[in-house]
Amino acid sequence: MIIDYAKTLERSEEEIIKWENRIIKINNKLCDKYYLERDNYSILVGSVGRGTAITKTSDYDVLFKLPQSLYTKFDKYESNGQSQLLQEIKNIIKELHPKTKMKGDGQVVSIEYNDGVIELVPAFEQSDGNFKYPDSNNGGCWKVTKPLPEIEGSVKKSKNTSKTFNYLCFLMRQWKNHNGFSFKGLLIDTLVSEYLEDESYKNKTELQLLEGFFGQLSKENKEQSYWYALGSNQKIYNDDNGKFVTKAKKALKKFDEATEESILKDLFGYKQSEQQATNEEFIENKFIVDIRFNLKIDCDVIQNGFRGMKLTEYIRSKFRLGRGKTLNFSVINSNIPSYLPVNYYWKVRNVGREALGKERGQIFLGSKKLIEHTSFNGNHYVECYAISDGIVIARDKIRVPIDVLHGR
Repeated sequence: MIIDYAKTLERSEEEIIKWENRIIKINNKLCDKYYLERDNYSILVGSVGRGTAITKTSDYDVLFKLPQSLYTKFDKYESNGQSQLLQEIKNIIKELHPKTKMKGDGQVVSIEYNDGVIELVPAFEQSDGNFKYPDSNNGGCWKVTKPLPEIEGSVKKSKNTSKTFNYLCFLMRQWKNHNGFSFKGLLIDTLVSEYLEDESYKNKTELQLLEGFFGQLSKENKEQSYWYALGSNQKIYNDDNGKFVTKAKKALKKFDEATEESILKDLFGYKQSEQQATNEEFIENKFIVDIRFNLKIDCDVIQNGFRGMKLTEYIRSKFRLGRGKTLNFSVINSNIPSYLPVNYYWKVRNVGREALGKERGQIFLGSKKLIEHTSFNGNHYVECYAISDGIVIARDKIRVPIDVLHGR
């Protein structure tokens, strides 16, 4: 059942063809500028290239191989030739898609469609098979990336495990998207590959296989500086304090006396619409979900104009909220870069017998703050979503336990 569910997360043929056609058009446009013939000079890299991306993935990372003469030309610029190269590539693609939003900065040219983005990296192939690419930050420089060994390592692992490697990678992406925390795709693939090095996985049930991997994740050192990537041994830096380790420890507790279906529901959002309230909405049906950053919400509990405890303190102390309280929810922490345009959406879901006929659950546009009030009993919850360019890049959820008669 778990593997069957994982298979539903794989990109569909329709999705694959749609994005391949877009990439082919861009490839041909650049070929017309830089080569005498149209050939495939594009390499799909990232999770799509490694075969570990899930359906509705929002990022397609593409290397476009450029002639070495172009490197010589832009390397001779006195000031930030890397930025000039990115701008030139962007302007050429702009002729193909004049109305499409594009950016050419940092290390990529971003071509932003309404259902995702192609991040194209102009690259120069080196004699060792690696690629040199531009970085326009801090005055400009050239950097090296090694995607081919990562792709080769993933393909080999997929073949040797009869795609168990891919299925676990799919599940981990769905887990982090559903639960709302940052977990780098290359790190997911690397840790899954390491887990499957032990041949004993073949003797495990699907539930044991999944539990064993969460067990491995929970034992990772969240303080370490980096991990070495599958295939390339490039460093994957720990820039979010190993959030996945804490989340894995929490997930591991769910396996006590669990069934496959209960695990799929608890950790991956399986069949979440089965308990759908009237008019309830789910963020996955409204936007692409690709969690890249961490977001934390909390709530000031206020009564008679005076601020009391934080809602998280109530939950920690196993208290329930009483009647007549104002709840001031807010985003209290996030590592979303300030330069990203972000809109905040909210969902308030009331649960319980008293909610019947008054159920909420619609998703609505707001700000970093939300004001609610305690009205009737139930284990309610509030969820916040950070959305940039039509993609959910961060989310968080908090329980709101209310007992109007016996709460504090």
